Amino acid sequence: MAFCPDCEAEYKAEVTVCPDCDVELVPDLTSENRVHGKSHHEFVPLRSFKNSTEAQMAFELLERNGIRAFVRAGEVGIFGSSFIGGAVMVDKRDLPRAIEIYEAFFNAEPTAPPEDNQTDSF
Repeated sequence: MAFCPDCEAEYKAEVTVCPDCDVELVPDLTSENRVHGKSHHEFVPLRSFKNSTEAQMAFELLERNGIRAFVRAGEVGIFGSSFIGGAVMVDKRDLPRAIEIYEAFFNAEPTAPPEDNQTDSF
């Protein structure tokens, strides 16, 4: 049998590439070859946020891209009325890729929508 190190699906021995993940299969799943290893995680902060909504948006983006992450809640203000801070934490092994994904999505240059009523003026 062969296994996908990404989705961990099992395939017949003659299959060499996972049709869903497009990665080479391995004969056995180990903590070293699993993409989403279940070994000890060391989480480090990716970025702090002013509110929980922003943190949740970043977390969901990372999760959709296979990054191991969670939102560490901030603190409630002195009178319980305001949310102060919060951070998205990522597995240290995923940090370079998490930074790349975050930067590409949140720091991309805005593009202008196409104009619907374009007229040629000469």
